[in-house]
Amino acid sequence: MHNDIKTQSIKRRVVSYGLLFIATFLIFAIAEGIRTLLDSYDLNAMFISFCAGFILFVPLVSLVLHPIILVDPENNKLRCKSTLMANIGLVFVVQVLFFLIWMTDAIALYSMYVDNSSFLAKAFNVSSESNSDLSVEFFWFNLLLAWLFALLSISIGLLPCLIARIKNRGTVGNFVASIGYAKANKLLFSCYSLIIALSVVIPLLYAKYLFLLAFPIALSLLIVAIGRGYLNSQRD
Repeated sequence: MHNDIKTQSIKRRVVSYGLLFIATFLIFAIAEGIRTLLDSYDLNAMFISFCAGFILFVPLVSLVLHPIILVDPENNKLRCKSTLMANIGLVFVVQVLFFLIWMTDAIALYSMYVDNSSFLAKAFNVSSESNSDLSVEFFWFNLLLAWLFALLSISIGLLPCLIARIKNRGTVGNFVASIGYAKANKLLFSCYSLIIALSVVIPLLYAKYLFLLAFPIALSLLIVAIGRGYLNSQRD
């Protein structure tokens, strides 16, 4: 019996981490495609905006780690299988909406403050009276935004899905519980968000192949920590 439980645990981990690396590779492939496309239009400086946007899909990627976190110790089965899809649809819509809104704003910001003679500026008829180069500010703004996106992804994306699997309180209830837990652990969540943001943006910008290791390792460690931390808080 003990050997069966151990075997099932190993299988879950292999499958979960395997899917995580596949998802990471897909993000990497998309990022490289976007990098090549931007390079062809001489818009390399805008790539960081896409890097920040990729963070919004962290909640969907983190779903593959649920089998590691949400296991009932009594029967070694996944908790609440029936609620797997409880919040995924809503979270997906919210995250995609955030991504589209941000990319639209990023085009305008880049065109106005970084390169108002670019292809995008002409295509969208965006102009600015300022001729100053704010590319450095644009970089730091995107880095700050990446941290904010990571915080949002954890608080209103990842955690509601975890809560729905542990004890489904309905869509609104899951979001309320998630935000409450995030507020109670503001500093911890801020640090987690910074780690996720840096594991995505910096490798993709300066050491692209490092992303294939940095992102899945950071995500798996942090998400498992968040999930187990929430489970422990419910036992207190």
